[in-house]
Amino acid sequence: MRCADLSVVMPNYNHARYLPRALDAILSQSVPAREVLVLDDASTDNSVEVVEAIAKQNPTIKLIRNERNLGVVATMNRGTSLATSRYLLFAAADDYVLPGFFESCLTLLDRHPQAGLCTTFDSAQFGEGGRIELNPSEWGETGYYSPDDVCRVLKHTIPGHATICRRDALLALGGFATELAWYCDWFALVALAFRHGACHVPESLAIRVLMPENYSAEARERERNIAVLGAFFDAITQPASADVAPFFRRNGSATHFGTDLLRAAARRADRWQPAILGLVNGFSEEQYVELLADPDPRVQELASLFLGPFWKKYRAQRQQITDEIVHLNNLLSATRAKLPPPGALGKFRWLATSALRRLAKSH
Repeated sequence: MRCADLSVVMPNYNHARYLPRALDAILSQSVPAREVLVLDDASTDNSVEVVEAIAKQNPTIKLIRNERNLGVVATMNRGTSLATSRYLLFAAADDYVLPGFFESCLTLLDRHPQAGLCTTFDSAQFGEGGRIELNPSEWGETGYYSPDDVCRVLKHTIPGHATICRRDALLALGGFATELAWYCDWFALVALAFRHGACHVPESLAIRVLMPENYSAEARERERNIAVLGAFFDAITQPASADVAPFFRRNGSATHFGTDLLRAAARRADRWQPAILGLVNGFSEEQYVELLADPDPRVQELASLFLGPFWKKYRAQRQQITDEIVHLNNLLSATRAKLPPPGALGKFRWLATSALRRLAKSH
């Protein structure tokens, strides 16, 4: 069977019980990957034994062991450097792919070699064996989307578990930034799409399993999250990001990470620069109002900016529309009150009532 020019990079740390499902789904693809690199990050469970047993029956699988725990981002970068294929899939050991994923994406990428990646729906499962949410992207039809198109249709993220990217494009970007932690794949994949464009298959072809111990769950700790979002501002303001930074500002996807983004911006000396303001100009009025109560005066000051001239015209227009709706509803109610009710009996009663009113006025 023809192999795809694809390397699957799977970091693993103590996920022995999920590995058989994840690897079986990868090995069952209609077009198999050239290699599946399982990078064990110094697991303390029986992960190594599980991978070795599966690899004996499937030479596509290559076990690579970190001598010490490097963390998921460094392990992904190590896998990128060891991969030998043109395309890469970064697969978490607790996620799984669905039939046709490789074939659908790689067919499209072969047709559009300029694309930085091919992505599908961000489908998720809530807990092991829980309900599955398909999360349609609303991009549109199957095909290639230019950087401008991606900026227009992208709502938030490009899901790493459901995306195959070009290895050379990722290396040119510098790989995954360790300082971006749980946002590293979001930044890298969105930047690739803004730089090269992206292909899209509007189907659910991979499932990420949301568990309490997921790496991204660490974003719940505010101070750590603010620090990581601060690293995002560092990355996006570097000269190497000059070509993609305008797309990030126009698209506004970073605001989906919540108001900690503005808290991170407020701690910067350059927070009043347009390059920074443009990245935090996408929250709702309610969110800016909430930030006025933040204990950090820099946060209050920055939030108040967006509640000033930026919002006065918007608030006035919204109030005008609200007033017009109320006025139209009142007119509609008054008009309905003057109309005869439906049905013969209702009309008779209405006519009788009207006649009595006219008679009373005549006396």
